[in-house]
Amino acid sequence: MIPESPSAPSPLRDPYGPGSVLPPLSRALLFLVIGFLLWVYLPRVVPRLAPNLTSGARLAFAYTLLGAAVLVESWLLLRALDRRSFRTLGLWFYPGWWRELARGIGIGAALIGLVVAILFLLGAVRYAGATEPPGALVPAFEAEAGVLFLAAAFEELAFRGYGFQRLVDAFGSLGAVVVFSGLFGVVHLLNPGATGLSTLSTALSGVLFSVAYLKTRALWLPIGLHWAWNFCLGPIFSLPVSGIDFGPTLLQAQLRGATWLTGGNYGPEGGVVVIVVVLAGIVFLVRSRRLATSPAMEEVLK
Repeated sequence: MIPESPSAPSPLRDPYGPGSVLPPLSRALLFLVIGFLLWVYLPRVVPRLAPNLTSGARLAFAYTLLGAAVLVESWLLLRALDRRSFRTLGLWFYPGWWRELARGIGIGAALIGLVVAILFLLGAVRYAGATEPPGALVPAFEAEAGVLFLAAAFEELAFRGYGFQRLVDAFGSLGAVVVFSGLFGVVHLLNPGATGLSTLSTALSGVLFSVAYLKTRALWLPIGLHWAWNFCLGPIFSLPVSGIDFGPTLLQAQLRGATWLTGGNYGPEGGVVVIVVVLAGIVFLVRSRRLATSPAMEEVLK
């Protein structure tokens, strides 16, 4: 071994954090490569690990497995490469975390309510009453809410977590938002009914969630927003969520009209109404003075 001169810093170290051994861009790319392998491999082992589960329970198990794997990956990278606390990821129970989660839920529900209201006024969606008595739907809704929360948490960890945060270090907020929101849109091209317009719309939704993270430097606000967006659009307003139909749903719904307006089989997220509402949501988040980084997160990010 050759002792390191105290006056000559190691060429592997960088100025973005004490003890870090790779530049932020390399750390972000490493996160993406490992995350991609987890995303491809882990769902394939679910049937072997839990062969007797129903389809809904299997989906919940898959998202739990993926979310846990990304959390462990993020913890290992923070510890080994960043020499920083896991809390810097922004997913711990600091004072006020639940308020950020609740605000995210409120904003997500309001935005989807606005989307559906516009479509209804334009005659692009019609409702014909409830599918079943609401009380009979409670057990199914609880299960759907749980699956969608796990899905939202996993996607936020994947697209607004460690990799996104290191890209903010490398390129600044704007560069990180462009790259990861673009990836968010491209990944959803695999969904049923996806189009060029739906990819643009989904990428803009990624911008919305990214701004929610950047306002608080934590993941609770975007997770709440993401979950409420999907839960209200699917089980409550009974419309496809990124090409996926949920069942049972609260209402008998039918989309009518041009695909550019309704989104077609992809659902409203593939139409121009969501684009307009998402842009309004981005402006609202950027301008909001009620949303800010908590003192606890500011302390761990020093």
